[in-house]
Amino acid sequence: MLCDIIIPVWNQLAFTKDCIDSIEKNTDTDHRLVIIDNGSGSDTSEYLKTLEGPSGLGALLIRNEENVGFVKAVNQGIAASSAPYVCLLNNDTIVAKDWLKVMIDIAARHKDIGIVNPSSNNLGQRPDKGEPIELYANKLAPEKEKFVELGSAIGFSMLIKRELVRRIGAFDEIYGMGNFEDTDFSRRAVKEGYRCVRACGAYVYHREGSSFSKLKTYEDDFRRNREIFEFRWGRPKRIAYILDRYDPNMLKRLELESIRLARGGNWVWYISNDMIDVPLHSNIRFAHIGGKWFPVKAALEIVKKKKKFDEIFVGSDRIGNILANLQFIHKAKVSWY
Repeated sequence: MLCDIIIPVWNQLAFTKDCIDSIEKNTDTDHRLVIIDNGSGSDTSEYLKTLEGPSGLGALLIRNEENVGFVKAVNQGIAASSAPYVCLLNNDTIVAKDWLKVMIDIAARHKDIGIVNPSSNNLGQRPDKGEPIELYANKLAPEKEKFVELGSAIGFSMLIKRELVRRIGAFDEIYGMGNFEDTDFSRRAVKEGYRCVRACGAYVYHREGSSFSKLKTYEDDFRRNREIFEFRWGRPKRIAYILDRYDPNMLKRLELESIRLARGGNWVWYISNDMIDVPLHSNIRFAHIGGKWFPVKAALEIVKKKKKFDEIFVGSDRIGNILANLQFIHKAKVSWY
């Protein structure tokens, strides 16, 4: 078996059926379903039993008498698997044609890629209103060999190499019902030298927030888990480089630094007077501000951001002085690169 697809299920019978049907229709890659029935009601539990063994889809079914949470359920699935790849999949997803093959092919070609997400509305790839999921996915299919590095992967559909699990272990159950466990796992993977990426040509649609956020303790759990994560890894920072001159050596240095920051889960913005190539990474953004009055326009770009920067790097005294005078608004530390 090449890949075990691990699906925790807590009720949502209609969504679960849609998910399983889409896997059966659109997955030619050698796989096995590992389904964790996380204390579902009788209707959902009876349906899941029909998927077991030779008479069903050959699924391995693990039954919990109560909802033990997403994290523990996923770990049960990982412990029951011995395949070279495991793929976590929410039961409120719909997978498109060749989704799994595209992700595995990318992971197999690159030794340092440990975790792969598909393209998804979760990551900003959204069909137009009324556009069928399959039609939108077909538009992405030509990009099957392309990928974009991510600051961290998201657990809704997450392909993981078995070798990575052997090196860093499973998900940390301190995160309870869920939230930040996937980001924590990603940070541990990056620390070991692996990359997290999005497979541009694979597509999985996710009905966001359809079950997990309905837990009565969701908001409290979210705050608690964020505190745990930030205690371990620090709060993600927002960094801006304001470039008003083209210097290849300086740009190379900033590129290496921005990749390091992005892989640590931080967010980096390049604000430039010239069109330049910036590293391809989900956490690195580029804003081109051409024409006259660049220092003033760049300062306005900083000030108008709703989410404030933690640190701004500048290359000239003119921009530096403007931002220093506006620090009471943007609140960021201003430094020279």
